[in-house]
Amino acid sequence: MHPKFILVSDPKTPFIGTFVYGMVGQHRDLVRGYVKVHGGGWYSKDDAKRTMTLYGGSGDYGPANLAFLNRIPCELRDYTFYYRPGWNLPGNKLDLSDVEWF
Repeated sequence: MHPKFILVSDPKTPFIGTFVYGMVGQHRDLVRGYVKVHGGGWYSKDDAKRTMTLYGGSGDYGPANLAFLNRIPCELRDYTFYYRPGWNLPGNKLDLSDVEWF
């Protein structure tokens, strides 16, 4: 099992992407129901520092299209999100000011 995430949208709201994450074998294991997947990758969650770093791309769905990072679970509300295109590359802090917390 590995820490992976995907961004998905429902056909009724195709431009609103939801952040789905968990410890799974394959990115496709995170998909529930009929959804459009807007890529994914790996994550590193640091509860002590309250950070969530997103990395790279999904072998199943390609790199995450961060324009679809619109909804994030409430349990991550106090976390600062970063994106790194690769493990050893510098990260960029993500602007979550318009995110819906659910």
